Amino acid sequence: MSDLIQRIEIFPIRLPLHEPFVIAYATQNDIPTVLVRMTTDDGAVGWGEATPDPNVTGETFHSTIAVLEHDLAPALIGRDVRDREGLVRAMDARVDAVPAAKAALDIAAHDLVATMTGLPLWALLGGKSKPHLTISRVVSIKDPEAMAADAQQHVHDGFETVKLKVGDWRNPRLDVARVAAVREAIGPDIGIKVDVNQGWQSPGIAIPAIRAMLASVPDYIEQPVDQHDIAALAEVRRATGAPIMADECVHGVREMQRVVELRAADLVNIKLMKTGGLVNALRVNAIAEAGGIVGQVGTMVESSIASAAGLHFAMSQANIRTCEMGGPLMIAGDIGNLRTCYDRNHITLPDRPGLGIDLDIDQIEHRATRRIVVQ
Repeated sequence: MSDLIQRIEIFPIRLPLHEPFVIAYATQNDIPTVLVRMTTDDGAVGWGEATPDPNVTGETFHSTIAVLEHDLAPALIGRDVRDREGLVRAMDARVDAVPAAKAALDIAAHDLVATMTGLPLWALLGGKSKPHLTISRVVSIKDPEAMAADAQQHVHDGFETVKLKVGDWRNPRLDVARVAAVREAIGPDIGIKVDVNQGWQSPGIAIPAIRAMLASVPDYIEQPVDQHDIAALAEVRRATGAPIMADECVHGVREMQRVVELRAADLVNIKLMKTGGLVNALRVNAIAEAGGIVGQVGTMVESSIASAAGLHFAMSQANIRTCEMGGPLMIAGDIGNLRTCYDRNHITLPDRPGLGIDLDIDQIEHRATRRIVVQ
């Protein structure tokens, strides 16, 4: 059996959403994503996905396509797919940063190796740390009454926690009202996660907003300040006493170490698109665990491919307590069948090798704006 990477195909597509996804810095009507198919000399295949975000990963849809075609994919042709850390080093040596693009190839390599060894990806990554996974449903930024209605619907659908998008730095009192309206609508027993997506920008805005919001008993406040100021995140945590989750500020091991050193957060949201894939996500989680910081696996709103990779990662790591892989619930035309693994807020991953999902290859090829082959 040959383990050398022979060909990498790139499929740029756009995935429609059931409804617009509104957060502090953007409104998305669909999801631009880049799928990759990696093939070895003997025909074994693995799939990966890049879902870039200029505000988080520093990449655009078109820059991701270009860097995959001209730099990253050529750097992996002829290399041993089983040397997953070697593949990451080869990509890092060719191009700095571009984590979503690297994640696509890293995920494809992991899918390939797990498939070749006959293991589900969670087993390759360390084994099953929990019987199943649970997720919450995300509520986009709207007026308080509309957010309360959305949250009520999610609770009616069987979800035990909701994640509220806020982050209006011009009117943080409205954010407080949004969370209060949801709490009143869903009652005291449903968990509320508050995700600011950096929207409050500075401690001067974040601290009074969080203090006012504590009456609604949020599970945590996620990334309330600018991602480039981890010291500010630590200041907010000290001043409010609220559970704080780091998200956009943690791209890799360097930032994770800084969060631990400053005691800037109680939790960290690990996203494969930020870390550059599974190899680096494992490193980030190890540092978080050693520092007493609980992990969550998050999403950029991804298709079945990257969502499955994130779920396998969450399943394999005991320090990952929650996950937010809700892409298959939000996408109106997914290219895979991961949605069938969701039962309300519970997710049960298959024991099949690799990512363990079925993909609609005809749909991928039909909907792709083009097909790029690197070999």
